[in-house]
Amino acid sequence: MIINLAMNMIGGLGLFIYGIQEMGDGLQKIAGDRMRKVLEVLTTKPWRGAMVGAGVTALIQSSSATTVMLVGFVNAGLMNLQQAIGVIMGANIGTTITGQMVAFHIDKYALPAIGIGFAITFLSKRKLYKFFGQTLLGFGILFLGISLMKDAVTPLKESKALIDVLITFGQKPLLGVLVGMLFTAVIQSSSATMGLVIASATAGLLNINSAIPIVLGAEIGTCITAMLASIGTSIAARRSAMAHLMFNVLGTIIFLTILPFIIKAATFTSTNIARQIANAQTSLNIICTIIGLPLVGLFAKAVTFLVPGEEVIIQRGPIYLDPNITGTPSVAFGQATKEIARMARLTVEMLDYDKEMIFNQNNKVKKQVEQREEAVDNLAGEITKYLTKISQQSMSPEQSRRLTILMHVVNDVERAGDHAENIMKISVEKNDEKIPFSKHAEKELEMLYTDVKMMYSNIIYAFENDDVEMVKKYQELEDKIDEIARSARFEHISRLKEGVCLSAAGIMFLDIINHFERIGDLANNLGYATQGEITKL
Repeated sequence: MIINLAMNMIGGLGLFIYGIQEMGDGLQKIAGDRMRKVLEVLTTKPWRGAMVGAGVTALIQSSSATTVMLVGFVNAGLMNLQQAIGVIMGANIGTTITGQMVAFHIDKYALPAIGIGFAITFLSKRKLYKFFGQTLLGFGILFLGISLMKDAVTPLKESKALIDVLITFGQKPLLGVLVGMLFTAVIQSSSATMGLVIASATAGLLNINSAIPIVLGAEIGTCITAMLASIGTSIAARRSAMAHLMFNVLGTIIFLTILPFIIKAATFTSTNIARQIANAQTSLNIICTIIGLPLVGLFAKAVTFLVPGEEVIIQRGPIYLDPNITGTPSVAFGQATKEIARMARLTVEMLDYDKEMIFNQNNKVKKQVEQREEAVDNLAGEITKYLTKISQQSMSPEQSRRLTILMHVVNDVERAGDHAENIMKISVEKNDEKIPFSKHAEKELEMLYTDVKMMYSNIIYAFENDDVEMVKKYQELEDKIDEIARSARFEHISRLKEGVCLSAAGIMFLDIINHFERIGDLANNLGYATQGEITKL
């Protein structure tokens, strides 16, 4: 009997979690990338961020998913810490929608929803209909899971020993908080914990005194997902994850001190225990957010103290592109040149991190390369739009030629960033698979990296400062780079014949050489652009 009960409970919980994921995935697909845009754009004020966080989390049915998304945004420089804290507060409100839905007891609609949802998903050809069917299917599976959990725990109310243990949670709330926290941390879903608590309460296994401490513990346990997602990210991203944990811990502490009042207030909201639990969770998170929003600045300072370190912010957007001067092409070209140089320096930084991965097997800097690649791509788009706007003005033949050259340069710098990113991907795979390069191969790569970086970084400086003589000096390095690459390929073949190098390492070695060589070619293009010539390659 115990085995059957356990299997039914595990199966019901599995269906509930899977249903939440399916419903959330369907809703996310219906919304497309709009949620990300909303999070990125509409969070300038803490109260606005809280509203957006609540709305997005209600839509995707997971505060953990929202917080993980925030960690990614902060890590990419799209959002600062204070913006993220506002959204986190709102996310805690949005996640309570699951408990409210479950408390309505619409289990009888589970099977029809599964049937209709599956039919729509299976038969529809339009993606939008398929996503709607997926949402409906997830909705039905969610409530089928609740029904199974409720049926599984119902016989347990006859167990006096278990009832005594659960009553203890009401008498010793800290124990209930600990259980809720650990359970949620393991399954990484506060909504699933909430569903199980409501199912147990509906079956008569839990009373309101025991249920609310478990719900409070779930608020802390749900932070584990964001904490895990923040590992290896920027300081700002780790602070965002810490803010989520700190906010929920403080909220739990506050409400534990007034727990009898909270329980009494919850019982006034409804005669149904499921609704009482759901209303308590929603009320707690709303109150915490109302209290916390005016203190976002102070909260950010506290998190910064807990997670010390210098925060490196990569400015993804343009700094020098002034839209008010596009009517004066000669001035606007100067600003565009500065922005292109800044964009190019980001690709040089990517090369530095590539070196760290190649020679020190440090995959932790992978994120640094990815951040800069995203920034380079974004800047390429913004600079191109800016140059296009300038092109609509009346220009002299010389200015028209300058515009064409800058358009080519933007493309070349973006391609250099792509090559640097590809070196990162090869290095990550090499390090993950523990594929070694020989000492000779490493020496050849280091020589290539040194000359490519020297050539590229100095030509960027010359391009920004219109120093033609400096360009000519460093363009001479291209022949040396080509010779190092040719020699490295020849030596590599010799090492393969002698069995010194592994074939898998050899393929990666040659790919990295090709990418370095191509960056050198693109640096040469930048040199020609500085001399007023159209790109040669």
